[in-house]
Amino acid sequence: MGSHFRARRGLRALAVTGVVSLALIGTSAGTAQAASPTNMLRAQQGAQWLANQITHDGGVLQNFGKADPVDTAYAVIGMRATGVDRAASDEAIAALKTKIGSDLETGGHASPGALAEYVMAAVADGQDPRHFGGVGPSNNLVDRLLATARTGGSDKGLFGASDPTFDGAFRQGLALEALKAAGVSSSDPRVSAAITWLTNQQCANGLWEAYRSHVGTACPAADPKTFTGPDTNSTSSAVQGLAAWGKFPRASSLLSSLKNSQSSDGGFPFVAAKNQASDPDSTALVIQTLLAESSSPTSAMWKKGTHTPYTALASFQLGCTSSDFGAFTYPGSPAANLFATVQSVPAMAAKTLPVASSRASVTLGLKSC
Repeated sequence: MGSHFRARRGLRALAVTGVVSLALIGTSAGTAQAASPTNMLRAQQGAQWLANQITHDGGVLQNFGKADPVDTAYAVIGMRATGVDRAASDEAIAALKTKIGSDLETGGHASPGALAEYVMAAVADGQDPRHFGGVGPSNNLVDRLLATARTGGSDKGLFGASDPTFDGAFRQGLALEALKAAGVSSSDPRVSAAITWLTNQQCANGLWEAYRSHVGTACPAADPKTFTGPDTNSTSSAVQGLAAWGKFPRASSLLSSLKNSQSSDGGFPFVAAKNQASDPDSTALVIQTLLAESSSPTSAMWKKGTHTPYTALASFQLGCTSSDFGAFTYPGSPAANLFATVQSVPAMAAKTLPVASSRASVTLGLKSC
């Protein structure tokens, strides 16, 4: 397992560790761009792999031999984004309703990232995140998320009490996406403070790094050797979170900086620097960034010869000869990678977060070649 992979997972780990009215909430930001039939089929194949794992694992995905409720929530978002196997989505949601205690905490504190993904999964599956499995205070995931907002200090508006060094912008974006999905009013002072905090974290080149303790100091240059400076993952979550509320700061600089970091295969790396190899998670997240900014990933700007971000992402998907057909891999291993798959599915379906509620249900089975 390479250092690149550990750094990517580290960011992720820190970030996560009325039904009728909700059906009209949570639509994707930016100009709607439908996935091509080929890309949608790829997305559905990935979603079906996730659905099959959920059914096999009794409702909660297993990752490295342990139950992974948060990635299960992310999988539900992908299945609803593609209309795949509603029965598996419902099974996952039912299981998640029993896991709203320590699974939604990091270091003894409520985890805004985990709460956000639960909220978005609930909305995508047509559930009420304010009464998630019951009517008690612990079942109100929206209020629990809002309660994590810092109300004073230099990080006023940031969600979560834990150290934001490695995931501040990432978890903030997730929280804003979830609050939009749940229909929280823009007049809520916690929302406006959250938007202000995240906007202030943006670097002059339009990108975000994980966290800036002193926003008056310029962001350092992206350094793939130390994994410091602006990165595509923090940027994507921040962009989607702000776009959900109609905010698009420094859009031109943002797109130019992403173009500067694009890999030779059309995909994107984690660290936003030149001449880096792409990975599926970062490529998927940048696709969602482009969609949120109304920039088509298939336009001439994002082509590298015959390659696009979509073809780069597709290159990581396992084909018909694999027993894990539909899943996505991560560089360094030919095996199906759960995290890569949950992040790749919505992007391949051309969906940004949050994903709207869907009652559709398509079952592709183990193979559909």
